[in-house]
Amino acid sequence: MTTTSKRDRILEATVALLIEQGLLTVQTRAVTERAGVGTGLLNHYFRWPDLRATAWAAIFAGVADTMRRDGETPPEAMRRFFTESFAPEARPFWRLWIEAEGLALQDPAIAEAVTSARSQLRDVLTEILTEGVSRADWALDAPRATALRLEAMRDGLVGLLLGADADLSEGKAEAHLRDLFRRETGQEW
Repeated sequence: MTTTSKRDRILEATVALLIEQGLLTVQTRAVTERAGVGTGLLNHYFRWPDLRATAWAAIFAGVADTMRRDGETPPEAMRRFFTESFAPEARPFWRLWIEAEGLALQDPAIAEAVTSARSQLRDVLTEILTEGVSRADWALDAPRATALRLEAMRDGLVGLLLGADADLSEGKAEAHLRDLFRRETGQEW
């Protein structure tokens, strides 16, 4: 086994465990057991805060990469954005994001990862919105500002869903997000 593959196994194990258990629950022992390495080897390659932040960042880089699929038009990408934002499969990602934002107040590595991920995600959403304007799929004066408002609405709705707000369901959350986009663009979504 090469040293690179051991390092990669540690990182892959951490990514998988974060998705399964959450950022605040995973411990180094679980990572070493999943990766099949000892604690000494984990510590050789990573400091725990850096490994945790690197794995978290890798997860959300993957989310950013899938926001726009090859050959997908801006309207198709936006429809998927609305649908997938509140899908049950998104819950582990919601939990990871919220845990990271809380941890970022005291953990510089996580704070940097959150800042970078937020920028990546907003950039992709802005690109989709900007391309939609250039193709005349919709009209927007400021696509980046719209991206920010869509993110804020989605994140707020996620918080309400996770808090089991009695007035909100995944379907209603999606409808609210689509309504915001309709108000921004003047078109039905």
